[in-house]
Amino acid sequence: MRLAPLKVVFLALNSPGYRSLGCAYVRAYAQQSGRLRGKAAFTTLDLDVGTDPWWVAYRVLQLEPDVVAASVMCWSARDTYEALRIVKAAAPDTFVVAGGPEVSPIAEAVLVRHPEIDVVVTGEGEVTFAEMLSAYAEGRPLGRVDGIAFRADDGAVRATAPRQLVSALDELPSPYLTGVLQPIDGATYIETYRGCPHQCGYCFESKGSTRVRSFSKQRVEAEIAFVASAPNVRTFSFIDPVFNLTRERLEWLSSVLRPYADKGARVHTVEVDIERIDDEDADLLARAGVASVETGPQTIGSRALEACRRRFDRERFVAGVEACKRHGIRVECDLIVGLPGDTVDDALESMRFCLSLDPGKIQVSTLRVLPGTDFWVRAGEHGLVFDPEPPHEIIQTREASFVDLRRAEARLTWLQRQYEAKV
Repeated sequence: MRLAPLKVVFLALNSPGYRSLGCAYVRAYAQQSGRLRGKAAFTTLDLDVGTDPWWVAYRVLQLEPDVVAASVMCWSARDTYEALRIVKAAAPDTFVVAGGPEVSPIAEAVLVRHPEIDVVVTGEGEVTFAEMLSAYAEGRPLGRVDGIAFRADDGAVRATAPRQLVSALDELPSPYLTGVLQPIDGATYIETYRGCPHQCGYCFESKGSTRVRSFSKQRVEAEIAFVASAPNVRTFSFIDPVFNLTRERLEWLSSVLRPYADKGARVHTVEVDIERIDDEDADLLARAGVASVETGPQTIGSRALEACRRRFDRERFVAGVEACKRHGIRVECDLIVGLPGDTVDDALESMRFCLSLDPGKIQVSTLRVLPGTDFWVRAGEHGLVFDPEPPHEIIQTREASFVDLRRAEARLTWLQRQYEAKV
């Protein structure tokens, strides 16, 4: 057993200006863990994605860590892996842990492909990481910690039993209220629940379960008060997959946010189910200070919608967009190029539909076949050919060749930019 506390560095490569909420949750839980008291000291290194991996490694190694815990997203994975490889080469005794949606569903494969990583956390990380770190600090077998895949002493890759989800989310300390994460204007997210009622084929948000677990109203209200009252914070947002999950919940959030909105605070973007928004809902959003909402349709092609397990009601979608616009709320319509079932003509028709709405913003992206999603598991059945390396962009589908998809990307992106120039 070690006598000196472990130096633990959390590493995340984020969208420019942002900080990792996931790392902050894991750190906040570990810091309050009785079993880790006096055994670990924590530092968080939040850097922008695209930072030179050698510079990332330099920043990490400057801190002389015993443990590096990296958050890995599909869009940051390549740079993160490269930085960890350099760290491990320079300091072979560093214990490297990875977690996040890019590695969690394919933990054992990640360990096989990346010898620089010692442990991958599968599923939610807060409880698992704290238990794993405690076992490592005390020299106990990692094989007794649920929710990980690890490299055993003989070099073999092994996985332990899955860990049950945390039912009472208030057991997880708030990154904001504990001081682990400081609010930043325009780059702060609040989480009010986990899970997703939908199971879209391209998305990992539900993580295989439609069960929704909520933080208490008292906890959410305390976080909103802390963030909205922070000096120099005028805009923030929510990371919830569906902000208008229920009318009752929307009414409550609107009532909580309204006093801050009346003082000028704004919620810059939330994701909504636009087909469930009428004038009353839009009014609640406006009273809450919501400046813009993000929604689908992703596609209006019937075959692609079926493959995605998404519903689309044209009339209700149009009505929802119009209701938001009447209340001064800008709508971002998202489209995905390369969905199974969609031809290039289907993609163009989806763009025409969005342009006809004049929503305020249209965002075009290319399908990424993400680990853990239905499309990842059933890629062959769906006829998807994609890059196995992150960010796992689609190469071709049954309906569209590689060349077809690249032309569709170019056309839709050009139309998106023309629309942006107009608005």
